[in-house]
Amino acid sequence: MRLVIVTDLDGTLLDPHSYGFEPARPVLERVTRLGVPLVLCSSKTSAEIDVIQRRIGITDPYITENGGAIVAPRGYFAHAPDWAGSADDRVTLVLGLAYADVVAHLKDVAAAERIRVVGFSDMSVSEIAADCGLPLLDAQLAKLRQHDEPFRMFGADPAARSRFLKALRHRGLRVVSGGRYDHATGDVDKGRAVGVLRTLFEEESGRVFMAGLGDGLNDMSLLRAVDRAVIVKNDACEATARLARKVPAAEVTNASGPQGWAEAVSALLDSWDNRQPPERAAAWRRWV
Repeated sequence: MRLVIVTDLDGTLLDPHSYGFEPARPVLERVTRLGVPLVLCSSKTSAEIDVIQRRIGITDPYITENGGAIVAPRGYFAHAPDWAGSADDRVTLVLGLAYADVVAHLKDVAAAERIRVVGFSDMSVSEIAADCGLPLLDAQLAKLRQHDEPFRMFGADPAARSRFLKALRHRGLRVVSGGRYDHATGDVDKGRAVGVLRTLFEEESGRVFMAGLGDGLNDMSLLRAVDRAVIVKNDACEATARLARKVPAAEVTNASGPQGWAEAVSALLDSWDNRQPPERAAAWRRWV
């Protein structure tokens, strides 16, 4: 049995403010030495994740834009589906709607419901940089979206928000809450993409054991789709407690951000023997 680690980025492997991962670097190097696939699974764009992969030093498949697509190096999977697209030494499995369609549906519903919505499609690179605390180049990469629209609603009370979200569902869109924005996508999520990726790995090398790490409600489907779920502690807005109620089987780290990520993955690797799923790691605790 092969171990595969699937991880969210912001607030999990990456610090939610600095976007750094230094506390996790020694464990990341250990993951690489052991040849364990590390699948980045994020609301970030493919362009953003490409940069992060280069910084970490990995070339494994990744899941982009909340499950909108799976991207893998050409040849990583010998049996890629016939419907996968191929370009620039990579294979892309598109699962979500085209970005233009997501934005059009979002704006149509917002106008019909008289809700003011501002998304990345409405914002300049400099506005995104200022709002997210990003350098201009990183903000430019964040704007290169293909399947997922980050947005905010203004002036909507809970009842109006509920009507708006219901109307979006009728249009075939899903909305998940991220750290700074709501995200509109097609009928996809991280969990569905993880399921597709599991099939690809198992067709390639037999049964796999998937461990998943996340810190927010948009990681719920990811954590439900893996064999071992870890919630990386997040102190913002009781996010950890809310996510733990949604995924009661998950473990919760003591530390937050990349330090918590390193804690969990180190314990996972310590208990992994390439044949049996790891025992419950004493370094983790259940949320109570």
